[in-house]
Amino acid sequence: MNPATMLSFATKTAAALLLAGCLVPTGAALASGSSGASNSDAAIHLALPASTAVYGLRQAAVPSSLQSFTETIVSELSKQDSFQDWKDAGISYDPLGPGTHSWLVTVSRDGKPVGYLFLTSTDDGNYMLSEYGREDAMPFNAQALREQLKERGILGPGSKLAAGSNVEARYFTLLPVWKITLPGKSTIYLHAITGEELPVPSGREKAPLGGLASRKGLHLTSTMLPKQQRTSDPYDNLLWLQSPKLSLTGSQDLLQAMRNGRSSLVFTSPGRNADFGAPFVVNGLHAWQVAGIGKETLYAATGPNGTRFLPASELMARGEFRSLNVSYL
Repeated sequence: MNPATMLSFATKTAAALLLAGCLVPTGAALASGSSGASNSDAAIHLALPASTAVYGLRQAAVPSSLQSFTETIVSELSKQDSFQDWKDAGISYDPLGPGTHSWLVTVSRDGKPVGYLFLTSTDDGNYMLSEYGREDAMPFNAQALREQLKERGILGPGSKLAAGSNVEARYFTLLPVWKITLPGKSTIYLHAITGEELPVPSGREKAPLGGLASRKGLHLTSTMLPKQQRTSDPYDNLLWLQSPKLSLTGSQDLLQAMRNGRSSLVFTSPGRNADFGAPFVVNGLHAWQVAGIGKETLYAATGPNGTRFLPASELMARGEFRSLNVSYL
């Protein structure tokens, strides 16, 4: 794979905040790297106002096992029509949260992001694919963040954050968030894709249940995506609330439910919807398999025509599915 020269997510975010004249406290370091230079990564420390911002470098190597796993996933996805712009694309890596438990991987062509992956470390030192998606579902948009801060009155006169404020990218299980810390006020969490304000996430920054782990012989074996999806918003029609909860005990049950061409599914987690950005429509599946091993690992597609993919096992363990009959829409 030929990595394209590109600005990482961390650098772009810092640049956007600089343009906004924001002030980030001492020690708020953003680290980034690329698949072509894993031994050193650029970090930006914004300890002063934008006019006197200090830029520094620090070592933050991207593990070779992480790179290898990522390149396998990207290569397999690039064989699909909906991911064809991932072929020979550039890859950049950004660690998220304390302890570097998760990584945001940005896939780019000609300097423009075309997709992303979240990978999370496991207890045995391996990595698991927490989610992935195409450009339309791209999380952590710096310009969208700036607009959200302005709308909420967080950016003060001169479009500056108050001293002592901090904006941090975090990834909880299936939930990318902006964590905004303000002096003397409650911490604000914003969904890093939709911009919706969230309660304090009760999930943990850990690998999802039943996600795809790094293994040799890994392949994307089958896909099930809508040819024409009439809606990706469960609020467009609430008749699904009258549908009975589906009894799904494993991946084969989910496959069977999705094979019903007349309907998509709605995922909801009663009492915990905010932890997953639910409810949302599930409109397709990707099936992954390791050569020689019969068990499939499913990722559920959500968003317009399937733009964001989440581990199906995690969804089945944390919530429930109901049928959405698109003939009503």
